[in-house]
Amino acid sequence: MQAPLEVGPIGRDELPAAVDIFLNAFYENVRLVYGDQPKPDAMLDVWSFAQEVEPQGFLAARQHGRVLGYALFTRSVKGMQRRALLRARPLVWGLRALSGRYGVRWGQLARLMWNKVLFVGASGRYRTTGDAQLLNIAVHPDARGRGVAKKLVNAGLGYLKEAGAEEVRLEVRPENAPALAAYRDTGFIERGRTRDIHGEWLVMTADLRSA
Repeated sequence: MQAPLEVGPIGRDELPAAVDIFLNAFYENVRLVYGDQPKPDAMLDVWSFAQEVEPQGFLAARQHGRVLGYALFTRSVKGMQRRALLRARPLVWGLRALSGRYGVRWGQLARLMWNKVLFVGASGRYRTTGDAQLLNIAVHPDARGRGVAKKLVNAGLGYLKEAGAEEVRLEVRPENAPALAAYRDTGFIERGRTRDIHGEWLVMTADLRSA
């Protein structure tokens, strides 16, 4: 008998498995900045911080103790950014990048930074209240098509609603049909479109007040 899928806050010891899933799911974008064999250190540092400041919003889906997927929700994008600045994390991460720990391809760094500027500049569009966000989600290739993403999203929405958020936003590539289906099934509605250097994103929001 197959064990049930368990969804709950991710443990520090599970972060490496989540990073592996991330690198597989977003390899083409990651390799532009970190090369063909990207090091996991940058993601581990950033995600360790996220797990510290929003432990109930960083979720893992597990079966037989194995991480099959993850989702990172935040009650407030600005709040997370503020905490990072207060703890001087950008400075620490910058020094580690300069030391070579992250394996950054410096010729591509300007593109990465411009990409972040584009995203931050568009982060308030199509919102009606707050700045809660689904920041990232991915499922291991072996577990896709089994409803893992939907369970992660439902758990994250439950966390945000309990934390007092009234609306949550996400961005998804228009061609990502499985993700779109999962988001629509969990209450997200398409609001508009935005762009970054890699192409177009579909912006979706879910109203937690009516959930």
